[in-house]
Amino acid sequence: MKKSKLALTAMLALLFLSVAGCLFSLVFGQWQDLSRQHRLQTFRDLEGREKAAQVLEAEYREWRNLPLVLQKFRRDNILSLDEFAAFRRDLDARLAANGLQPPRIDFAFGSAREGLRKVTAKFSLTGSYRSLKKFIFDMEAKSKMHFFSSLQLNAEADRVKGAFSLEVYLGQ
Repeated sequence: MKKSKLALTAMLALLFLSVAGCLFSLVFGQWQDLSRQHRLQTFRDLEGREKAAQVLEAEYREWRNLPLVLQKFRRDNILSLDEFAAFRRDLDARLAANGLQPPRIDFAFGSAREGLRKVTAKFSLTGSYRSLKKFIFDMEAKSKMHFFSSLQLNAEADRVKGAFSLEVYLGQ
C-alpha cells in the first residue's frame, strides 16, 4: 500500500503541476493578447495621427501658396484704374456693336476695403431681344471680373427694355 500511496501522491502532484501549468499558460496567453491589442491600438492611434499630420501638412502647403494664388487672381480678374478706362471704352464699343445706346450710364464708386473698390454701373437699354442677348453674352465673355448683379427685361411689342446693374472691382 505504501507504494500505491506514494504513486497516488506522485500522480496527484503531477496532476496539480499540469493544472497549474495549464492555468499559467491560459493566463499568460490572455496577458499576451491584451498586450498585443494595446500595441495594435497604439499603432492605430499613431496611424491616425500620421494621417492627420499629412492632412495638416497639405493644408499648410495650400496656405503657403495662397498669396501666389491671390496675386494671380488679382492680376487676372481685378481691374486697375487704367484697365477701368479701357473697360469703359470697351463697354461703349460693345453697346455700339450691338446697336444699343443707353440714355446714360451711372457709375457709383463704393468705398475702398482691403485694396478693392466696387464700382456699380447702372443703365437701361432698349432694343431687340437678339441684340440685348448678344450684348449680355459679349460682356460675360470678358476675362476680367465683372458681372451683372441685376438684370430686368420687359417686352414691349417687338422691342425689349432692360435695366442693367453691372459690378466691376478695382484694385489699388
